[in-house]
Amino acid sequence: MVLLASDYDKSNFLKANDLNGERKFRIKLVSEEDIGTGANKEKKLVAWFTNDDRGLVLNKTNNRVLRAAFGDDTAGWAGKIIVLFSTMVPLGGKMVAGLRVRIPPPKQERTATAATKPPKLSGNGQAAAVKPKVKDVELDDIVESPPAQSLSDELNDEVDF
Repeated sequence: MVLLASDYDKSNFLKANDLNGERKFRIKLVSEEDIGTGANKEKKLVAWFTNDDRGLVLNKTNNRVLRAAFGDDTAGWAGKIIVLFSTMVPLGGKMVAGLRVRIPPPKQERTATAATKPPKLSGNGQAAAVKPKVKDVELDDIVESPPAQSLSDELNDEVDF
């Protein structure tokens, strides 16, 4: 076994320079951690992810974004997908690289837009056959068949797991 000194420089938390562009993360859980040392030590919320071993220490801005999107109870954040990106932020009168959170837009469903479009015509001038709606027995509602897309497509950001 090779013992590398550089392995001891690794942080348990994500930093702005860890990201090249935007990256999607799925929240596993949120915990309260002691962050800092000595007089600067304080309790902070940390989001932990299913697709990275490092956590995100939540500053006020990122905390407010997540709280607005997912609610105040952090237990409800588990399984939610967020996007992290690096941007320049003010800190102590200087501009420094910082991490920010955004919520990806929901998957577009074909509901209102499909109803407003004119029907497609087949080659003989008549309306083309429309895919039938499926009745969901659990909800007892008529729902559109969802587009074929897997979770791996949604989280595809070229991360090796």
